[in-house]
Amino acid sequence: MTRLKLKIKLLFSCFILTQLNVAGQAVKDSLNVPEKSGSISSSKEEKNRNVMLNADGNTGPRNVNIGLPFQGDIIILENDIPVVYNFYPQIPTTVWRYDNSLWKIGLLSFAEGALVYGKVGYAVNSYDRDPGKKFKGFASFYTNSWGSYKYDATLTGPLGNKGWGYTFSMHENYDLLNGTNFMFTQWGDRTSILKAGISKKYKNGSFKFLWKHSVSKAVYSSYNPLTYEGDGRTKALDNFKLGRDSYVIGDGNVPYYDVNNGTAGMFNMNDDAASKYIANSFYFTGNHKFNNGMNLTYSSMFMDAKAPFTVQFPVSLQIQDPDQQAASGSVYQIHNSNTVYDGSVQLVAQSYIPQSKITTFISRAELTKKFGQHNARLGFTQQFNNLPIKSNNGIYYQTVEANPRLLDFYVTTAPGINTQVTNEFGLLPSAGAGDYVRTKVQKYALYGSDDFAINRWWDVGLGARIELQNDWEEHNPYLNQFINDRPLITQEFKNNWNKVFLASTVFKVTQKFGFLADFTYNDYYNRYWDYSYKDSMGNPIAAPDSPAGTMPLNDVALSGKQIIVNYGGGVFFNWGNTLSIVSKVTKISKLNNIASTDISNPENPAERAKIYPINYDIETVGWTTDIVSTPFKGFNVHYLLTLQNPKYKNYSYSAFDVNYNISNNIIPELSKVLMELDPSYTFMKGSLRAWLSFRYFGKQYANQTNVFFYKGWIENFGGLDYRVNSRIDLKLQVTNFLDQPGVKGAIQGADQITDVTPFINRKIAAGAIRPRTVELTVNIKF
Repeated sequence: MTRLKLKIKLLFSCFILTQLNVAGQAVKDSLNVPEKSGSISSSKEEKNRNVMLNADGNTGPRNVNIGLPFQGDIIILENDIPVVYNFYPQIPTTVWRYDNSLWKIGLLSFAEGALVYGKVGYAVNSYDRDPGKKFKGFASFYTNSWGSYKYDATLTGPLGNKGWGYTFSMHENYDLLNGTNFMFTQWGDRTSILKAGISKKYKNGSFKFLWKHSVSKAVYSSYNPLTYEGDGRTKALDNFKLGRDSYVIGDGNVPYYDVNNGTAGMFNMNDDAASKYIANSFYFTGNHKFNNGMNLTYSSMFMDAKAPFTVQFPVSLQIQDPDQQAASGSVYQIHNSNTVYDGSVQLVAQSYIPQSKITTFISRAELTKKFGQHNARLGFTQQFNNLPIKSNNGIYYQTVEANPRLLDFYVTTAPGINTQVTNEFGLLPSAGAGDYVRTKVQKYALYGSDDFAINRWWDVGLGARIELQNDWEEHNPYLNQFINDRPLITQEFKNNWNKVFLASTVFKVTQKFGFLADFTYNDYYNRYWDYSYKDSMGNPIAAPDSPAGTMPLNDVALSGKQIIVNYGGGVFFNWGNTLSIVSKVTKISKLNNIASTDISNPENPAERAKIYPINYDIETVGWTTDIVSTPFKGFNVHYLLTLQNPKYKNYSYSAFDVNYNISNNIIPELSKVLMELDPSYTFMKGSLRAWLSFRYFGKQYANQTNVFFYKGWIENFGGLDYRVNSRIDLKLQVTNFLDQPGVKGAIQGADQITDVTPFINRKIAAGAIRPRTVELTVNIKF
């Protein structure tokens, strides 16, 4: 599984956690300002973080940059339960959208996400509506300047007069993304979600049964070809609109090798097996108040799902221009034709995971009680996930243009004689063997915390989590080979203990000024595989003294602890509603990360080696200052400045007599300087609100050796929120109203490049922010 994650996480460095089309929320990216009462309970939820605006897309909340690269840790919760266990192949937004079926949404703090589920980063939490004593309806319609639209409606009401009630909701999304013309499918994202529930309220609590049915088809490949001009500057190609055009083969027919037997074939990106996510989730939730003041909340989810995952990775530094083709004797033709193609070509690696049948069962229960100066809780979580993943890979060439075409590749072997290299499906031979893994994970955890006041000036919070993890895995040991019905390794990993400890404090020097500090320690079992004996390509082989007829592998299953430590301290100043300031220094370290890399021999590019596993650490020191001010009635402004230094540590490896040491290099895709400015003004007796949001991302490196980089850019949003009356409100939003052509994302295949000179004014592939988009939402209550 580690190998798959390392490949697929490249696509999600900003994740599918992108924008919810909900503008002008009261929450914005900021630190928590301690409440006037001095309570630190607010540290459980980030009150001032707006995850609703993002320049990447419009289907889910964005990733909050905390100086750590995204690795699938960030999660979305619904009714206190993660909506999916693994972020791939089951993408969270295929089963969850923010709409009228939810009555509350918030963002769990770094510490709270670690304490409750052992995760790293910030987690979005949301809750489905409960029915009241009267019938209520909520509906919304959304459209934008690209022709996308979505609508949803939720109905709730009583069933009789004995506390029973119902809820019913539907959500339909028809997304053209940025007006992208995917020739093989009409919609870039077509998602339907249906929910139906029944609930019961009684004297001391309530409970609810909820069924959620989701069907989603979406395109997740989002790369763009462009020219790297050097010194952090890029330029769009004449035949490709950044952020708008599709860089996926136009007819959707993509070649692959079957991971088991190496049989070559074709699949279509619009096939259900390649793109259709189907899930049925069943929730049982509730709460009960005991007479002694103790409160119990509980929630369980069982989900049966089918999830594919299909993505193409353009190998960024493998774009050949015509002059390079002539020098190497390369000739290209449009696939299955005699038409010679004389433009630029792109090498593409693809991964095709047909629908995987996934079973997930997660539960959570929590007891809380206030006594004296204490606010205590005790919780339990249980998680089970059964996930098989079959990845069928392949490598091929395509044209460099919008809706590219598949190419056949020839090499000139003699004057006038061209020998075909690719097979009848356009695949390079024996390239991209794929992978197979099946895992069953079972976790049980207890956690607890207590927030208490030592005196009127000093508040303290403490918490801990202990988790038992038992895994079973069926593992493919044949690196760079097809399985060919050979036996796989099965292994149990039992009695592994994961731990979380946290502490926080607020010390008030005066009623307005004070100090704050926090500490979070999070470790968890981090499984990977290594082998005692390998051939020159990294494939496991039998030990020299292995008896004939035995398993032809000397396998060694290794495990380690992923350790994350986050601590910091700072000062705060509150001047009523007029001014709130928090300034804080934080250090985050993430130890025992695991990576792999494929390296070409500098003397013979056709010779490659896979280096695995590579162990390394990450360290980030940051200083964040957050200001929220209301200088006069109706006007509010928020400013956030973060200075951080995210670096690799203890990261080195060797191949083909070349040593690569990237320790102390800046982690790609993370900026050292981040700024946000969010002014808003409410007038017309509170019925109209005008707002702006600017985000500055400083220089970002695009490869591990830090020779490629992008200059800083500004993401910008603006809008008007108008409340027509108590039942109707309108929201007009413009994303990227400055129409900034931002480029970001790691450059694949560039991690061993130490000299950028040969690539200046050459084509690469990278990500891009959304072009200017005008969005309108109408919300109705009835």
